[in-house]
Amino acid sequence: MSCGFPIKVIVRCALLFGLGLAAFPSSAFSQTPVCHPIRGGENASQLARRVTGNSRNTYQPWFQIMDASSRFIPKSQYDRIRPGWRACIVKETVQSVSVQSVTRPENREAPVVAGGSPRPVVAGVIRPVANSVDLTLVWLGGALVLPLFVWKVADDYMARRKAVLIVMRHYAHRFVREFERPLIHQPAELPLRARLRLSPVRGRVDILLAPGEGRRYPNLSDHRKNLEYDVVRIIRLLGDDSFVSDPLYTHEDWVVVPFRFNVGQKHTGVS
Repeated sequence: MSCGFPIKVIVRCALLFGLGLAAFPSSAFSQTPVCHPIRGGENASQLARRVTGNSRNTYQPWFQIMDASSRFIPKSQYDRIRPGWRACIVKETVQSVSVQSVTRPENREAPVVAGGSPRPVVAGVIRPVANSVDLTLVWLGGALVLPLFVWKVADDYMARRKAVLIVMRHYAHRFVREFERPLIHQPAELPLRARLRLSPVRGRVDILLAPGEGRRYPNLSDHRKNLEYDVVRIIRLLGDDSFVSDPLYTHEDWVVVPFRFNVGQKHTGVS
């Protein structure tokens, strides 16, 4: 059915569009994945552990590997991944259901109106004698399409936000582990305290560090140079240029290590 200008035709098109969204809501709009580049020598299990924190996520449906042509490769080929490809966190794909198109008969016998004169037919559409608009159909079309559209936008936003939070938390936990590793002298001790402040909408990750019980490091008052050196060392060790650090500062008893999550930069491997 082709949508023309008459009001009733537009309403019918809106109804068909709404029914189509109800049949395949997951395929109506595209989902943007969060991706990271594959390093040399990494296998699929190591890649899943680096990106998601657990190698058992390799064959989860939301963990996918994309080749250089931006196509997702089958999981049966994960033993042949290459550097430069990307590991992505995506929402599970739901197969779309095809909807048969509604055709309109082109050849229709013109009805006869009072007086014996047939109504004129133009391009298969009967031109009405009087302009009559059924407002019920207009309201029904809007009431059906608008909630589905709003629901789909909100669903995609929440899925995107969840994927970004997974990447942010994983990076922050890796940073804290590497920071405290040289400070541990006994297995049971806690050399520092750590907190996280995550803002996926603003693309901000704040890692808050404070000395453990009986310790004085980290702090900016008398160990600024050492602290700045450790932050740069760990950033280079993690090797994830999707996160860019900002200057350190203090908040109450905490040292704040702020990061910006640059999901839009092409060189980071994020689509």
